[in-house]
Formats: sequence, C-alpha cells, structure tokens
Amino acid sequence: MAQNVVLYNLLISCPGDVQGEVKLIEDAVGEFNELYTKPLGITIQTRHWSKSSYAQSGGKPQALLNEQFVSECDAAVAIFWTRFGTPTDEYGSGTEEEIEIMLQSGKQVFMYFSEKSCPPSQVDDEGYKRVRAFREKYKDKGVYFTYSTDEEFRKLFLAHLSMYFLSDKRVKDIASERCSGLKLLGIDENGKLSEDVSIYQFRPNTNITMEEYMDSIRAIYQEIAGIKVGRRTSIPAGLFLYQPVDINEEEKEFITSIAKILELELPEDFFDLGNLSKNPLSSDFLTGPRLEGSADEIRKYEKIQELQETISDALKWARVEEAFSDKRCIKLAIQNCGKAIDEDVEITVEIPQKSLLTLDEFPQFSNKTMGYLLNECAMDVLFGISSTAEYLEYSESQKNSSPYYRSSSHGLPGIIPDYSGDFKAELDDIFCYSIYPSGDNYILKLKVDYIKHNTSVAFPSVLFLTDEITGIPYKITSKSNPDIVEGTLKIQVDAI
Repeated sequence: MAQNVVLYNLLISCPGDVQGEVKLIEDAVGEFNELYTKPLGITIQTRHWSKSSYAQSGGKPQALLNEQFVSECDAAVAIFWTRFGTPTDEYGSGTEEEIEIMLQSGKQVFMYFSEKSCPPSQVDDEGYKRVRAFREKYKDKGVYFTYSTDEEFRKLFLAHLSMYFLSDKRVKDIASERCSGLKLLGIDENGKLSEDVSIYQFRPNTNITMEEYMDSIRAIYQEIAGIKVGRRTSIPAGLFLYQPVDINEEEKEFITSIAKILELELPEDFFDLGNLSKNPLSSDFLTGPRLEGSADEIRKYEKIQELQETISDALKWARVEEAFSDKRCIKLAIQNCGKAIDEDVEITVEIPQKSLLTLDEFPQFSNKTMGYLLNECAMDVLFGISSTAEYLEYSESQKNSSPYYRSSSHGLPGIIPDYSGDFKAELDDIFCYSIYPSGDNYILKLKVDYIKHNTSVAFPSVLFLTDEITGIPYKITSKSNPDIVEGTLKIQVDAI
C-alpha cells in the first residue's frame, strides 16, 4: 500500500573541484531518509546538474538549468574549496547564481567552505581569491560553516539537515500535509454527490423494470400477431418421420390469460404455425430436434417461446419489485478532500430506530423467489451503489476486494433446496454494516480500508428508511488523522 510521503528537493551546488563531498551529501541524505521516511513521511531527493539536467536549446546554459530544476528545489547545499566556478551573465559563477536564487526565494541554503589542505600546484590563485571574497561577503550573515575533513563535513551536514527538516514547525506542517480531509456526503437520485442527503423512492439497479417488461411483452405479442403462416395442411410425402410442431393447450391458456390482463385481443391464427415440424433424427444436445419449415414459421415459433420466457421472467421479477414498491432509501459516500491518502477509516452514523429498516425487517420472500434472487439476479448490484465519474464503489476501497461467489446447494434432482440460509448470508455480505442499538437510535459502523486523496467512495448499499429523519449525525476516525471528524448531514426530501 502506498505511503503518505512529503518530498523535498535538495539542490547540490558546487564548483568542479568539490567532488568527494557530493558523494558524502548523497550518503547523508540516504541516511536521513532511512531514519525518517517511514515514521514521519519525510523524504529528500537530491538534484545536481550532472543527473537532473537535460539537453535543451534556446537559452543560456545557467538559465536553462535554473528553469529545469533549480527553481523547484526546496533547499540547497553549496560547497566551496579552491575554485569559484565559471562566471554567468549576472554572477561570478553558476554556484553563486544558484545560491542567490534560493536565498532571494526565502529558501534554506546550507553553505560550507572547505579548509582541507590542497597541493599548491592544484590551487587556482585567482579562483581562490574569489572564493575568499565571497566568503567575506557572507561572514556576518551566519549562513556558512567550515570543515577540515570529510568526516567532519558528513557529521556537520547531517546534523544541519536534520535540525532544519525536523524542526517543530516543519514537522507540524508535514503532519498537516499528511492528514486527510474526510467528510460524509449524500448521493442524490441522479448519482451526484451532495452536501445534503436526498430521500427518494428505491429503484433496484436492474437492466429492466416491470414497466419495461410489459412494453417488451406487448411488442412480442404484436410481432407474433403480424406473422401470417396459415394453418397446417399436411406433411409432405417422404417426411413421415417428421413430427408436427404445435403450441400445447396449457401454453395457449397461459399466453391467452396474460393477453387478457394486458387487454390485448389475439387474432384467431395467433397460434398457427403452418406446416412447421421437427426432425428427431437431427437432434442437437443443446437445442433438441431441428425445426423444419419456412423462415416465417420458424420465426413465429421462436417468438412464442420468447414470449413465454419473457412473461415468466416478468412474473418472477414482479414479486421483487412489488416488495420494494413502497420503500424509500438514502445513499451515502465518504470523501477525502485532503492532501494525503488515508487508511483504516471507520464511519459511524446515527439513525433513529423507528426510521431504519434493518435486515430483520427486510421484505419476506418465498423460497422460490429467494432462489430466483440468488441464482438469477446479482443482488449486490440490485441493492449496491455502482461507481460513477464522481465516486468509486465500495469494493474498490477494500484491500481484499475480490468478488465473492456464494455456492448454493441445489439438492437432489427434482428437489428444490432451502435457500433461506444462503439468502440471509448474501444480504449480510451486501449490507455489511455493524448495527448497534443505542437508546432510541441505531449506531451504524462501516469500515473503509483505503481512500486516496481527492477521491470519494460510496457506501456498499442503500440504506432503507421507514420514517422521516431530520439529519444524520456522523463521526469519522482514521489512521492518518489524529482528530475525530464530526458533523451532521442535512436531509433534503425529494418530491416523488
């Protein structure tokens, strides 16, 4: 899992005669990161022209370096020995220009002058004079230190680095930057996040509603009525093995009764299939005997089968839709509007007992309907809150977010199993809130494993209400935020 880390860029600026110290700086920064990145979330990245610059045309070399990485650094370490460096258009050397840019921006500069011995033959007299003059310039400003050995420099620099980046103010600033900004939001009927909570009629997340089922059934009735194939005449000679295909009386009665309910008048030839027959000698394991007849005869038969299946699906769905026809609900989401990720988030909301529909009060279904919901419907989709461009679904915030597959016992052939146990377990998985009675209220708790900054995560499911509420008090605790976030969501009742 990713960590909340505040990154600082440290500029290394020095003339060409200072090389060993560059390695010492890298080692000191590595030691600092090893000590403090994990516990405090602080990490330092070094920037140096040798590794941070790239070939670029269209400007002066130093100006290009300034643009590429110098200006974005948070602090700098500058070291002088015997050389001052190559002059730029505005300053005595590139190092001096980088120092001045940092100081003028109010940024920290760690400045050091080496007093290590050097063979006279390697000393640039003119360069060394410029170094001493530059040192004299900053003598009374207390911004530089001297050293005589590599070990002295390493210890000195690590101490200064630690004192600056671990100051009380900076640690507090870092802690503030590492904090998330959590709050509870509502989701309106259009799937938009809102500062208020909307209460509206529950509509299952399904591909087709009862109204759409009825429209589809009416359309199939009309399509069948429009296919004219005539009555059966006789089976052609040589086809004595073929069996005529008809719609049996029970199926006719079923289809006719539904037509009456829908106030549809069926033509006399509605069930006529012409000379349609089936060939038992060309039977397929999946589809059965092959149909023999004209294209219209086959199409009419298949449409009648589709009609029966659609009516059967509609009747099964009708029991579910009816059970929730009077149910109202709310949808909630948690948002991290802070600058850091957060983990181990626990949300607590308070709802009056008289207003919340718990699983113990969930609509009761027959064993057959429970089997239908378990085996033919995605219950987590029906009652869940799917992701949108504004928020993630709950499973995407969980560390163990692999899909859950429940195995249902099908029992012996011809025997319908008892689905009640599996049905209850499935509801517990979907409505995965811990609920505790507290006086006249219920306390609901929900855990979110992980939420990125500038991200919102929906609750795992809708919450059903049985009575009006005026507001939803909440508390949020988390790993990255030492404070308890408290608030109350206002209720906006939508017109239904």
